[in-house]
Amino acid sequence: MKDYTIGTVNNVTDYGVDRRLPAETSVASVYRTYNSATRVDIALLASALFLQRFSLPFFHTFLSIDFVFAALIFVHQFASGRLFIQYDRLLWFLVMAVAATSSVLLNFDSRMLTSYGLFVLLYFLFTLSRSSTPDQYKSTLQGFQFLALILCCLAIAQFAAQLVVDGRKLIMFFGIFPDFILPSQESMGGNGGWNTIGPITPGSSLIKSNGIFLVEPSTMSQIAALGILIEVLEFRRPRYLIVLTLGLLLAYSGTGISILLVSLPVAVLVNRRAQLPAMLISLFAFGLLAAGIIDISAFTSRVGEFDDKSASGFIRFVSPFWMAADYFNTASLPELLHGNGPGGQGFVANKFYHASGSSWFNVIYYYGLIGAFLFTCFFASCFRRSRCPKPLLAALIYNYLVTNSNLIGTSNLIMMVVLCTLNGPEPRRGRIGEPSQYPSPFVTGSAAG
Repeated sequence: MKDYTIGTVNNVTDYGVDRRLPAETSVASVYRTYNSATRVDIALLASALFLQRFSLPFFHTFLSIDFVFAALIFVHQFASGRLFIQYDRLLWFLVMAVAATSSVLLNFDSRMLTSYGLFVLLYFLFTLSRSSTPDQYKSTLQGFQFLALILCCLAIAQFAAQLVVDGRKLIMFFGIFPDFILPSQESMGGNGGWNTIGPITPGSSLIKSNGIFLVEPSTMSQIAALGILIEVLEFRRPRYLIVLTLGLLLAYSGTGISILLVSLPVAVLVNRRAQLPAMLISLFAFGLLAAGIIDISAFTSRVGEFDDKSASGFIRFVSPFWMAADYFNTASLPELLHGNGPGGQGFVANKFYHASGSSWFNVIYYYGLIGAFLFTCFFASCFRRSRCPKPLLAALIYNYLVTNSNLIGTSNLIMMVVLCTLNGPEPRRGRIGEPSQYPSPFVTGSAAG
């Protein structure tokens, strides 16, 4: 089945018809285009990773600066003809948006409008694509690896600096950036907001590394885990693997480890060349733990969190299933079908345990079973024929559905767009000298390759 697309015409290809330029001009133009696309990908990834702790006041809430920056890039790229919209993704998106709109109207509360608007805007980005080569996508992965390496180096330096200065002061941007773009002190302490500051063990003076710019140490561990997986699959550079593994362990979080437990066996099964680097990082990690360089008790003591109804392990991995069981037992048929609207908290507020749904439960609770089904179909259309390696795609989906609870978490979604859906297959080329079939600046064509 062909992937029909719409978009604007660039100077080389009209999405399905190859307009040949002189050889020296065409090669140079394509080279510049691919380099430009890689730089755009790196800029989007940098905004998602380094701007996620900053926000702008927006009505009665805050708008993440990473989304503002990314939105400007996407608008410029589409207006200049470098991006197009895939028809199959767009159709599923429109049907999903209708279901989300119905959920809002049936449970209308003005406070839902901001979440609903961001939901529509963020997931529309998944419909955007551009033709790219395997080498170009590999350059994007290299860019992600470089950014992940910087964050891990910062995490290592941050942890070592705590031996000299107060670790809590290292990650406070107050006095450096304007106060209005920074989170509140309460959020910084984890009271109703991000758990940016957390001791490695209760009462410890050492805090977990978050790479300075990431909202939580768990986010640091997630980025390091994704970096390790990409390195094992694609590049296998020892120095990168060592630094990324250190960054993962110094975050003292189980989420990144759970990502690797899910994805590394898949990587080893589908790619034999991944077996040796996967074994080496495992031995390196065990060596650090055995030598006492990494406090193993900080990990072993958290095993009991799955039974503690207020601990993060229970909240992240157990609570959503308890909530789902309670919800399906008590919800009315209209609620099950159409949901309770984005941001609805009535069901969550009455639980005797610390209730926090993962993304997979939240999409059911907010938009109902109908919305969840259409949501699944939309993502299936977006990920079909993705250039993203299958183990990495599985890790990103697991991270999004299980370890995260925010359906409109801008940094995570921007990262998924760049790594999974933005870089599409090359367009099918016509014969040399074949006249254009699409004179309009907005064209239809096949991205099937």
